[in-house]
Amino acid sequence: MSINVFLSNSIPEDKSNILSIISFQDEVNYNNNIINTGLLSLNSQNLHEIWKVNEKVNIEKFNDIQISQSDNYMFGFSVIKKIGSYEEIKINIAKQYNDFFEVSKQKKMKVLKIWHYLPKLLDDYDNKKTNYSLLCEARESVYKSIYTKCNYPAATVIGIKGENILIYFFSAVCEKYKAIENTRQVSSYNYPMNIFLEKPMFSRAVSFIPNNSMTNRILVSGTASIKGYESMHSKNILRQLDETLENYNTFFDDKKNLSNIARVYMSSTSDNNIQLVSNVLNKKFGENNYALLKGDICRPELLIEIEGMISV
Repeated sequence: MSINVFLSNSIPEDKSNILSIISFQDEVNYNNNIINTGLLSLNSQNLHEIWKVNEKVNIEKFNDIQISQSDNYMFGFSVIKKIGSYEEIKINIAKQYNDFFEVSKQKKMKVLKIWHYLPKLLDDYDNKKTNYSLLCEARESVYKSIYTKCNYPAATVIGIKGENILIYFFSAVCEKYKAIENTRQVSSYNYPMNIFLEKPMFSRAVSFIPNNSMTNRILVSGTASIKGYESMHSKNILRQLDETLENYNTFFDDKKNLSNIARVYMSSTSDNNIQLVSNVLNKKFGENNYALLKGDICRPELLIEIEGMISV
């Protein structure tokens, strides 16, 4: 059962087999089965990321989660109002997380990747912790009851503007599932405490074979200019891009790559940087195979991050 992820400037008229449509505008919302991430596209206006399957898709609700589901795939999301104390927001995120895993379990699917878009990602609360800290603590509280080994889903966390937290996930019936780490990097959940007090619990990538399929897919987590556990090339965007691509390339053989759809996030932008970065990305992915987006990265010295879905 195949799944196809591609970028388009137009929305399909027939949505009967569309699992999800991701849009890139600067406000979080949901309308007509289109999720808007609150991220501004820098390389193409009206750009959409479309997840298409060869099965009929139904839309339903599970508690506060909006779900698009076929027989073998599921896409779900929740928008959380950033209202209340640090602890109150953390509890609310953990509740949504629990629902992601519960509905996937009920449908006999595996959670493969979770995306997070948080307003004011690195702003401090009164307790000196950030919204990234809040997310990591909420996630850890859930994962302790689910995982006995470090075979976590892939993940991406990006800072956005506004007051709404957007979290969404992708699940599937899998013939095979494997969490993958990057040999160039320390696993995020093994970072020393001087990097993050909280554990960022995610796998660098997840490899899976969908039910009744021969194609292996790799979902790559948000990947930045980090070697070991240290940030590299502080504030130098082109050197960070080279380092990030080297990390990204560890997950596949470029010569055997069948398709590669990527999102690239830039936290500090200028017209000159956009063009310089685009020149590199056009050669790497092809100009129609990536979305260049404005968003904040989890470390202030990092300027760029890449994630993707690879078919090998």
